[in-house]
Amino acid sequence: MAFMAVLEADLRALSTEARRKYPAVKDAAEHAILKLRSLSDPSEIAQNDDIIRIFLLACEVKTVKLSVLGLSCLQKLIAHDAVAPTALREILTTLKEHAEMNDESVQLKTLQTILIIFQSRLQPEDEDDMAIALGISLRLLENSRCPDSVRNTAAATLRQAVALIFNRVIAAESLPVSKVRSNRHVSPANSVTRDVSRSVSTTIPLESEMGPAISFSSKESLTQAGKLGLLLFEDLTALAAGGSATWLRVTTLQRTFALDILEFCGIRYAHCL
Repeated sequence: MAFMAVLEADLRALSTEARRKYPAVKDAAEHAILKLRSLSDPSEIAQNDDIIRIFLLACEVKTVKLSVLGLSCLQKLIAHDAVAPTALREILTTLKEHAEMNDESVQLKTLQTILIIFQSRLQPEDEDDMAIALGISLRLLENSRCPDSVRNTAAATLRQAVALIFNRVIAAESLPVSKVRSNRHVSPANSVTRDVSRSVSTTIPLESEMGPAISFSSKESLTQAGKLGLLLFEDLTALAAGGSATWLRVTTLQRTFALDILEFCGIRYAHCL
């Protein structure tokens, strides 16, 4: 399988990079190569801690080269469903630490990994995990010391994450798909930025043409996805009003950005808010 061959090549690259200064990483990479050869597909990798452990170990060193290699490999594992859901918290902790590294390439890799998590079966279902994942992007967006490339990527990541979260709400709550959608299939993650940009030209209240937007009638009856969507919407509303986000633990966010996100939600998801 091509994926397995690519993964072995990545492990070899990791071993070579760590050879002189980080023998523990080198030895772990070589052990992982041997283990990988005994596995046949991504599902077996997900059941084996040795493979993901080496990439997390490489990230723990916190050098730019090893971090970029480690994060790139984590992305591939996640995208191929080769990571067990139980590893999510440790991955998010690693990403949170790397977002604080003062390096553009590492911060960009961190944001890319966050988005891949939201696009995969690892999309957080726990309130704390979801808050950590979204908080990483929010803090990079609001960090004035970050280069424009990082802040712009953080904004795009948040927009796409919001779309993916509310799409899951629609599926979990068995809600009708918004009529705003085009008949032509477009990936939500790729269309969010365009939708938000288009919506900025007109002011759309968070109400449908038929009257006030439908509210969550009973929090207790919501699915877990629905509860997460509600928490997100409430925090975005607070930030847009100039307040702080209790759940996301964010005290400030550009009001124009928060309003753009809410406007997008009003256009596409008014029927479930």
